[in-house]
Amino acid sequence: MEHKIGYLFKVITDKIKIKADADLKKHGLTITQTRVLTFLNNNGGEATQKEIEEFLQVSHPTIVGVVSRMENNGFLITWLDPSDRRNKIVKLTDKSISVVKEIKSLIHLHDKKMLNTLTQEQIETLEETLKIICKNLD
Repeated sequence: MEHKIGYLFKVITDKIKIKADADLKKHGLTITQTRVLTFLNNNGGEATQKEIEEFLQVSHPTIVGVVSRMENNGFLITWLDPSDRRNKIVKLTDKSISVVKEIKSLIHLHDKKMLNTLTQEQIETLEETLKIICKNLD
């Protein structure tokens, strides 16, 4: 039996990205930038740049560019960490707080649409299976 699981993950990911990009276009945000916003929102509105880097699992230069663009567009403010001047503290702005609320609503809507024909048991099994697959890839 030929397994096409990887291909299906790719197709699903591409479809999610297309829908998310369309939803985020009006705010001038990317999926990665919204992940930064939701991470900060879930962590009291601020974190160090290093913590964001570790959460996103990206390189230091990548997160520097992402944070810099977001700061230039008014979604974040940053300052040097007084206890470790090699790091920056990143904080949500009022502008980004309102966008985060909309993003959460869109995520809920897309999740609901994606899973609407599955039973609760199927959803729980899918979630457990995906967690196992993620762990297997570590």
